[in-house]
This record gives sequence, C-alpha cells and structure tokens, in this order.
Amino acid sequence: MKNLLKYTIIFLLLVTGCTKDEWMNPVPITSLDEQFVFDTKDRIESQVNAMYASLKSGQHLGGRFLVYNDLRADNFLPKSSNLVTCFATWNHTAIASTNEVQNLWGAVYSTINVVNIFLEGLTAAWGEGKVSGFLSEAEYNQFRSEALTIRALCYFNLMQMYSKPYHMGNGNNRGVPLRLIGYKTTEGNDMAPSKVSEIYTQILKDLNDAEPLSYTSFGTSKYLNLTRIHRNTIIALKTRVYLHMHNWAQVVAESAKIVPVTAPFTATSGVAYTLNPVYADVFKSPHSTMETIFSMPNTSANNAGTQNHLAHYFGSGSSESYYLVKGAGSLYESMDATDARKMMMGISGGNPFLTKYVDQSTRTDYVPVIRWAEVLLNRAEALVRGGGSIDAEVVSLLNAVRTRSFPTGAYDVADFVTTQDFYDAILLERNMEFLGEGIRNMDLIRLGLTIPGKSSSSFGTVGAVDAANQSYTWPVPVSELSYNNLMTP
Repeated sequence: MKNLLKYTIIFLLLVTGCTKDEWMNPVPITSLDEQFVFDTKDRIESQVNAMYASLKSGQHLGGRFLVYNDLRADNFLPKSSNLVTCFATWNHTAIASTNEVQNLWGAVYSTINVVNIFLEGLTAAWGEGKVSGFLSEAEYNQFRSEALTIRALCYFNLMQMYSKPYHMGNGNNRGVPLRLIGYKTTEGNDMAPSKVSEIYTQILKDLNDAEPLSYTSFGTSKYLNLTRIHRNTIIALKTRVYLHMHNWAQVVAESAKIVPVTAPFTATSGVAYTLNPVYADVFKSPHSTMETIFSMPNTSANNAGTQNHLAHYFGSGSSESYYLVKGAGSLYESMDATDARKMMMGISGGNPFLTKYVDQSTRTDYVPVIRWAEVLLNRAEALVRGGGSIDAEVVSLLNAVRTRSFPTGAYDVADFVTTQDFYDAILLERNMEFLGEGIRNMDLIRLGLTIPGKSSSSFGTVGAVDAANQSYTWPVPVSELSYNNLMTP
C-alpha cells in the first residue's frame, strides 16, 4: 500500500506536459490540487499518458514481466548468479521476500490504482458536465476504453505469476485481491483474495465494456496504433485471455472479428494488421510494422532502466545476461539453420544469444506486448482444440507464421496424424516465434505442462517443475501479506 500510494501521488502530479505522441515521457511540471486535474483536455490526456507510463514500469511491461516468463522456462542459462537480475526466477527458488516477487506485484497494483483513480475522476467529471465543453463523447469513451483495457491487462498478468491457471480447479483456486476503486489513503487496504474465476470474469468485463467504446484506429499514425489501445488491440487481447481459460469457442469467435478465413490473413476491420514479410524488421527501429498490435515504446531519455530492459537480459553485451540452451533436445538445435528466427541468434564466447533486442547502451528497443502472429496461432489452436478438424484453414494459419521465417518448412494436412501432433507443432512454433517475448512460460502453465529442467555448467541443474509443485507459480509477496491482513499466502 505504501508503494501504491506513492505512485498515486506521482500520478496526480502528471497533469500537464504530454502530447499524444509522447506519452512515454510525461513531465510533472506542476502540482495542482486534485479538483483541477479534469478541468482541461490537456490535463485529462496527461493522465491517460500517465496510465501508459505506469504500465511501462521496468518491473512490469517495461521489460521484466517478459523476462520472468522466459527465464522460468527452458530456453535460457545465466552468465551470473546475481540475484538482482533474476537468478532466483531462473532456478525456481523465488520466495515471498524475493525482490522480483515483490516488485512486480507492487508495480502492477500501482498501475491498477492509477487506472481506478482516473476512471472515477473522469466518470464523475463527465456526469457533472464539467468536461462537455472541451471533450467529445467519442474522446470520453476512448479514454475510458484505454483505462479499462490497461486494468484488464494488469490483472491478467498478475494471474500468470501469482495464481494457479484457470483450468486447474475450473477457476476455483485462490486468486488475488480485486481492487476496483482508487485508493488515496491506507483505508481499505485489507482485502481478501477473489477466486481465479472472479478475476477472469472482471478481466473479460473490462475488455467487453471497452471494446464498443474504443476508436477503431488512430488514423494514419502508426506510432499511436501500436502504442495506444484501440479496438483491434482489445480483440487481440481477448483471444489471449480466452485461450488461457480453455474457452476455445470464444477464441474462435473473437478472432473471427478480424482474421479472414484465407491467406494472406490481413485484418478485416480496424487497423489492417498483417504479418511483416521480414521477421527481423518487426524488432528494428522505428518499430512500426503492421504486425505489431501493442508495444511499450522506449527512447534514450525514457526507458525501463539499466537492469530492466530486454537487451540487458537477452543480448550478449552484459555480464548479467542469459544465453540460449544448446545441445540435444534444445530449441536452438531443433531450429533449421535457414529459419530467419535462428538467424536472429548470434554467438558470443561460444554461446548462442538472442539478437532481437540490440540496444544495450541507450535501451531504445520497444517491448512487444502482443503481435498479429499470436492472434493467428491462437485461432489455429482454438479451432482444433474446440473439436474442429485439422483442415486447410488451420494449417494455413500455422504455415503463415512458419513459412514467413522458414519458407521450406510448410506443413501439409497429412503431416498431422493425430490432434496431438498438431498441438505439438503449434507449441513448437510459438516457442520459436515468441522467444524472448514472455510467452513460453505462460504457454506451459496454461496447458498444465511441466516446466522442463535445465542444466548449467556453472550453476548446476535445475529440476523440472510440474503443476503440483509449489514453485509452479510465484508466492504472494511478503509486502502484501504484511499490509493486507486478509490476504492468504
């Protein structure tokens, strides 16, 4: 709660100085009384910018959330045992007092509180007629839509780390505290956790409420279309949420809103998302391909910080980075040498490293949150898991992603004798496609699969972690248990 209140105070100061194109760099120029923060359009937009800036915390979507999910899985080995840079996450020894366990929780709930305060203030100002002279209804609805979506994304990310997956117990396991009002004092800090199913119900409510309120796009601004939330962002995120709930029919229904039934699979409404022809270009400056649905922007002046950004962990330039597992059975060895995704792996000191993120010095790499490739693979998987056949459509969806990087690797329908063959192919494709993007661990857990073990010549062997193991997800941080008397460990 102390951190939550600290970030709330910062939020209330962020009421001037940001343009729509500069939300990543809000400037606290002045301290205004709270009653004035909704009295001009610029100040309202500055608060919208502040929500995104909070979401981009280095401890969350500025970098570390993706890092935690990749390092918990089976593709990376450490160069050092520095606990500050996720060694406990890598070897599954994180406990309630571990820094990353506490820092991620605090950063996400701080953003949730910023969102709640903004929603309450904006809704009240609109209802009282205080903003009607300078804010259109469409703008009002769009700002609410962005806030609701950010809150939904925050709760979804919390669930990936701190609670059992939805399919275990059909959502009846312990979730997290569901905070839906803004806190400006410590009053109301004690709150019992909701069930997993209740958290997912709220996530979907926020997304479903947000969708009809949102802009279909930000026009011709590629920057805003990939860094701000609009209708296709929300639909894409819903395919991810429903996939984790094993609600295959709804993944299919949501994806059908924007994914055509035949190649080249360009979005049929809103922003015309499509796979970029060159895989490597998705991650290069200016980070504005039509494949990127939502990313966290960085500049040399405003970024996630020295030990948070993705190049620090996945590149070869840091003594604290992580290199790829190699040898028999590894993802690295299984990839064809001509695959463009393997070509984004370099060798340093005899070890392979990921080269998606290259700016170690000024930290300007954008952080990918969701891409069009994921929506296509989500749809393909859900069509088959929902009882459909392995037909030309699902294989075409899979091949669209696969052959973009590996042209000679196209599958035929006949290649899949059983549905499990198809599921294995989808999971492998996702592992290759989203390496270093925080998807691998989430994929394993949403399916109840064992997190494979790994072995380092310098730091020993880390055993496999199955779904019954207490380390399968993170514990509730000691900071929450200390200040919330109703939270359970």
